[in-house]
Order: sequence, then C-alpha cells, then structure tokens
Amino acid sequence: VSGSCPAAPYRLRDPVSKKKPSSSSKTKQGHPARSAAAGQIVSIDEFRARSTGDDASARFMKWVRANTSLTAIGDPLPILHGFLEHYRRFGGGPDTTSLEASPIATALAWYLTEDQENDLEFVLHVVMGYLLFLDDSDLWSGSEAQFEAAQSAILEIIDERSDAAFDDRVFEVPALSRKQTLAGLLELPLSGRLQAFMEWFGDKRDVTSKGVLTRKDIQGAAAALDVAAVGVPTAPTMFTPGDGEPLRVATAQDVPRLDLYWEALVQIGIIELGARRATLHNPLAATTGSDREDLLMHITRDLALCLYLRFTAVDEEHENEDAFDEDLTDEDVAGILMTSLLLDAGIEEGYSVAHLEVALESTTGDDQVDFMVAQLALDLLCGEGLVLRDTSYRIPPVLKKMIAYAIAEPAGLEVNYADPMDADDLSYLGAGD
Repeated sequence: VSGSCPAAPYRLRDPVSKKKPSSSSKTKQGHPARSAAAGQIVSIDEFRARSTGDDASARFMKWVRANTSLTAIGDPLPILHGFLEHYRRFGGGPDTTSLEASPIATALAWYLTEDQENDLEFVLHVVMGYLLFLDDSDLWSGSEAQFEAAQSAILEIIDERSDAAFDDRVFEVPALSRKQTLAGLLELPLSGRLQAFMEWFGDKRDVTSKGVLTRKDIQGAAAALDVAAVGVPTAPTMFTPGDGEPLRVATAQDVPRLDLYWEALVQIGIIELGARRATLHNPLAATTGSDREDLLMHITRDLALCLYLRFTAVDEEHENEDAFDEDLTDEDVAGILMTSLLLDAGIEEGYSVAHLEVALESTTGDDQVDFMVAQLALDLLCGEGLVLRDTSYRIPPVLKKMIAYAIAEPAGLEVNYADPMDADDLSYLGAGD
C-alpha cells in the first residue's frame, strides 16, 4: 500500500545457516496489510509469458500468488526479468536456476546506486521470492552451500533496508493543550452532527426488531446528520439519487452515515436498545460550562475511535505475519488494508491520494474490490473530518492519539507522545491554559 519497504512477504527456507531476517517487531508488524493474503492479479507480462511458452515465468507467477503477497505491492515479473539481465551482465552465468552470490550482490548494488525507477525493497523481495520458488519447485540446480550463500547475500541487504525503513518509523502524537483539543474537536463535522442528532433524538425512539430506527424516523434522523433521505416501503433508490432528490431507503441501515452513527452510539452506551424502543443517555443535557465541554470532548473522541475501529483490523491474532493465510475473509483483507492506510495517514506527510488511485487502476477482481471498499471507507471518514484529504490522506492532529491507541501501538510501531500524559491516560484532554 505504501512505498516503504514491506515486511518480507514470503517464508524463508529453514534452516538458514547464515544471516536471518530481522526479528524486530517494527519490521514485522509495522504494516499489517502487507502480510495479507496474496493477490490474484494476472499481469500482462504473465499472459505474454504463457503465450510465448516461457513456462518458468508462468510457474513463478503461479507460485508467487499462492505463497506471497508480492502482487499486492507491484508486478513481480518485469522486475525479475530486469534483475536477471543485470545478473548476467555482472558476471552471472546463463543458467538462471543456479545463482551465484557475487553477481547477485553486484546486481542489487546497481539497483541501489544507479536505478531511479524501481523500488529497491520490492526488487529485493522479488529476487528472494524467485530464489525460494526455485527451491520449492525443485528447479534449483546448484549446491546447498550455493543456495545459502545466495540467500544470505539478499538477506543482508534486506535487513539493512528494512531496519532503515521500519526501525526509524515513529508515530508522533503532538502535545495539545485542553483549549487546542476543544477547538480541534469542535471543528470536526462529527462533533456538530453528534450534537444535532442527540438534540433531534430526544429521550426515546421506536426501533424495529433489528434494533434500528423505524421508517418514519429515517428522514428526521438523516437530516440531523446532514443527509437527505426518506424511508419508503417500496422502490428504494438503487443508485445515486438525482440532484435535489433524497435517498429513498427501506431501512435506516441503508443510510451509510446514519448507520455509522447509530452503531457507534450504541457501542459507546449513548443509545440503549430495548425490545421496541431505544433510549438516549445524554450527559450533556445536565451539565454546563467547562464540565459540558469536557463531556463533549470525551464523547466526540469515543465516537471517532468507534468509527476508526469499524473499518480496521488490528488484534493479537494478526500481529504475527504468519497468521495471514488463505483463511482470511474478504472483510479481513479490507480491514487490514484500511488499517495500513490509516496508519500511513497518521505518519509524516500522510498517504498519497494518487497512490490509492494507481492501486485502483492497476488491480482487478477481488484486489480491486478491496481497494474500492477502502476508498469508500476513507470517503466516509473524510466526510466526518476524521481523515483530511488534499493531495494526501492525513489524520487531524487532534485525533492522532486515537490512531496511536487503535492502530499504531497494536501494530508494533514506536509511538512518541510529545506530552507524556497522553501515553498514560487515554482520557487526558491536554494541559490547562
């Protein structure tokens, strides 16, 4: 998803007598999406390989899709062909099923010093993948010692580059005063809509057997959230409504923003569901002054955290790259992808909008669907102010603490809290003025 070096998207041959890949938790866990299930993309180069009878290339790509996540990062086949050309140019023999360590290192050094077009980390992983493919497919024609020397030559550079790419990645949470936190949260569309929705709701509302608002309340609830929608018994809107026309829905769950708010407010306990009615617990109604401001900040941040977590997938099971396998569901993969995107959005310059557009254009099938789902989720979060978007997707400074808690820390990144109190207390609202 990002241009930085992914954790190794394959399993190394074991045992390896020389240098092994870094065991740093930041190297392995820094980007959970990069260890996700392998893509099912068949590239133009692979089609050409099949049509020209290049069986080795076709077999390599089949192995790549079954055993790695390389296709989720880029197209491995042209990279492999380019590397093998350089390998032969720097003294490697014509037999590409038995690679020598010295020309491997020289060819990779050329990529490091001369090549400005290809990402070295991706080249390294493609070359390592090719080596493991030869071994797994019983195509390796060299000796055991030669294989380990070749693998060690690649791993040495991978370790150096991975350490540089991951160990220096620090998630920064800025120090904000209480006044800055209040101003930042009040600027979010989320905050204004939250208050409008609670004011509209009142004390109680009828709900369906599924625990959502009844059809008669859809229009009012949606309007409080700046959405034009009406509940209808038949002929709901199947596509985007025309200009000036409301969205026609059969259930409140079909209004995306209303569904997001409803689930989150139920989860944080503001709305309590009964068999036929929902009750709103509004602590803001009984408080004034700074106490009300504090409560509003807490509720807004809790709601924001729920919305972030709605789309992400970071947990103990997925922290180890070995946990990713073919049993992942489509929802898992989409959540892992969103986790990585939000993590990138919270670091430095954020995640480039153009990168996501390129990913959408260059993928097909389920892979493209995952990116489309991620873009829709980002659009929803941008609409609430939880993600900022210009040339990049970025997390607002006032919410970086929530991303640190929800994603960066569980993913194993180092988090630098400029105000140590933020690290000790999730409910801390900033120093007084």
